[in-house]
Amino acid sequence: MTNKLTNKERIFKKLSEIATPICDDCLSRIAGISPRQTVYQSCTSLAEAGKIKRDKGECSFCAKIKKVSWIGNEGEKFADSLTATKVRKIENLHQKERDVKVKSSWYSEENIQSSLVAYLVSQGYIIRRVANTFSREHGKDIVAETPEGRQLWVSVKGFPENKSHPQARHYFAQAVFDAVLYRDENPSVEIALALPDGFPTYKNLASRISWLRRTLPLKIYWIDNLGNVREEGLTS
Repeated sequence: MTNKLTNKERIFKKLSEIATPICDDCLSRIAGISPRQTVYQSCTSLAEAGKIKRDKGECSFCAKIKKVSWIGNEGEKFADSLTATKVRKIENLHQKERDVKVKSSWYSEENIQSSLVAYLVSQGYIIRRVANTFSREHGKDIVAETPEGRQLWVSVKGFPENKSHPQARHYFAQAVFDAVLYRDENPSVEIALALPDGFPTYKNLASRISWLRRTLPLKIYWIDNLGNVREEGLTS
């Protein structure tokens, strides 16, 4: 019979896998521990015991300024660089972001990104980077490490709020170009796109680049309106 992990042990294990700062709300959801107060109490206890770091900062999952916890060098670098001035600037930015997200649809880029990050963590991936899509942060939208130890780079796109098909085609072209650049930058990484499911424009375009998907190779994660993720293989 295997011993069941305590909440503290589950939280410590999850923080070790994530290796970047995460708030109590996101940790509660990703670790599957509720209520949130349990996560707060466990993280506070672990921090007091010196086993984890805990401070105010930007959550690497929801990108909000909250009390966050972390383990590892990435978290240390994060804490060292997060000055009071930077915190104020980030708080102002994310207040605007929160105002926008109240009106955002399930197929917005930030919602597609958030759903995929949660899915990858549930599948045993370690999240190394999550870009702030609201601020148009440059770089890869998601960088993760597979359970086998390989790097996964993902370009995330939402669907235009105005349902513009020409704009959607432009988004898709940007995502594909990202994938091409990723392959040139590193021939050994796994590459994927993340797109909202249920839009014929994206489905038709994806079917028309099957040769490119086999060549790169390139996987597509389709996310539906409930946040469910479906992986489309390279030969689909």
